[in-house]
Amino acid sequence: MNDRKEQRSPDMFVEDLSDPEVQEAITILIRKLPKIKDTVLAAEEGLELATSILRDQESLRYLFERVDSQLSRFFVEKESLDALFTLLDKMPKLVQYLSVLEQAADFLESLGKDKESQQYLLNGMKAYIAPVSAQVEHGVAVFQEAKKRAERKSEPVSVFTLYKLMKDPTVQKSLRFTQSLLEVLAEKSSK
Repeated sequence: MNDRKEQRSPDMFVEDLSDPEVQEAITILIRKLPKIKDTVLAAEEGLELATSILRDQESLRYLFERVDSQLSRFFVEKESLDALFTLLDKMPKLVQYLSVLEQAADFLESLGKDKESQQYLLNGMKAYIAPVSAQVEHGVAVFQEAKKRAERKSEPVSVFTLYKLMKDPTVQKSLRFTQSLLEVLAEKSSK
C-alpha cells in the first residue's frame, strides 16, 4: 500500500462528472441534503441533551429514584409467589366448583322465570312439609285440649295426686328428659 495519496488532476474530475450515473447520484444527494441536514442537527441535539443529563447528577439521581419507587410497587415477595403457585395448582378444582355454581345460578335464574317449574317445586315441598305440618298441628291440638281441661278443673292438687302422677310412665319419661337437659345445660355453662 502506498503512503502517498493518489493525485488526481482536475480533468479527471470533469471526466467523472460527465458520467450520467455520477450526475444522477449527485442530483439525488443534493435533493436529500435538507433531510440529511435535519437528521444531523437532531442527532446533535439528542447528543447534547444526553451529555447534559449525564453531567447533571441531581437529575440522574431524581430519575433513578422515581424509577425505583415505581418499580418497588411491583416487587413480589416469595410468599406472594408461593401463594400464586398454590392458587394455580388448585385452579382446576376451583374451575370445577365455579362451573357447578354457574350451573346452579343458571338453574335458579331459569326457575325464577318459569312459573310452571315454581309450581312443581312448591308442590314437591308441600309433600315433604305435610307430615311435619300434621305433627305440629297434632301437638298444638293436644296442648289446647290440655289447657281447656286445666281451666275447667278448680280443685287443688294434693300430695297424693302428685304421688300418683309420679308413677305415670309419661311423667317419668318427661322428668328423666328434664333432668338430663338440666345436667347438659349445667355442663355447657361451666365451660
